[in-house]
Amino acid sequence: MKTTRFLTTLILLAACLTACHHAPRYANRAERLLAELADPTSDYAFVMAHRGDWRNWPENSLEAIESAIAMGCDILELDVAMTRDSQLVLCHDATLDRTTDGHGRIADHTLAEIKELRLRHGHRVVTEDLRMPTLKEALQRCAGRALVQIDHGWDLYDEVLRDAREVGLEDLVIMKGRTFVDRPELKYAPQLSVPSEQAETLFGQYRAAGIVPPCYEFVFPERTPEVDALAREVIASGSRIWVGTMWKTADGGLDDDRAALSGDPDAIYGQLLDMGCSIFMTDRPAQVI
Repeated sequence: MKTTRFLTTLILLAACLTACHHAPRYANRAERLLAELADPTSDYAFVMAHRGDWRNWPENSLEAIESAIAMGCDILELDVAMTRDSQLVLCHDATLDRTTDGHGRIADHTLAEIKELRLRHGHRVVTEDLRMPTLKEALQRCAGRALVQIDHGWDLYDEVLRDAREVGLEDLVIMKGRTFVDRPELKYAPQLSVPSEQAETLFGQYRAAGIVPPCYEFVFPERTPEVDALAREVIASGSRIWVGTMWKTADGGLDDDRAALSGDPDAIYGQLLDMGCSIFMTDRPAQVI
């Protein structure tokens, strides 16, 4: 018996040493996430926090970002808008009224003016002293810790690239849009309305150009054989499938609220895993995790 235990221990130790010797070394968590994103054979599932942890903090705030990272989110979905003096701030709306104690269009205010305003919680109560962050501030919070997906930045590619380069963090950024973009400076995720001519055409453009995006966002009102078929094609091409689970009209009814109310979220999110989804953009990141 002692001999058997000794041999078993040696085998386990040797296996551990071999695994450790061959395990990839990453300088930080973000580096590991980038490696997973670039590896078409990886089965890692990414959790993307929609506007950060907005259920507990003002959306798109540094506090919402910190909370989402602390709970284990991999990607922060953040909205950008441009000020009068061409600075990028984090805000979903074109105006200040809903998310701050200010009024009017962001484009009509300077960054200094916006920094004087206080953010509101989701229930509209003004915070004690939380301010609207810039994109550069957000990227610096995510450095080494998480990736960043930029929404509402379809026409701001150059400005996003400018800010990301200024802080040396362009590798963290994933842009998205509904048109063909052949630019290598930032990662780009095409959005496909599935099934539709738009989806077939846009996916076909990327295949014809030999460009393999890190992921495609699927938007679909119902999971059908056509949706599954295109998902298989996308995965075979070397890209990931990203699905937003916030609204039933965009995820075939496999949404966060249904998962929460069903009492069996595994069964809901499991259907998305079955169709090949490996990036979940969610309003309930703790639940998805």
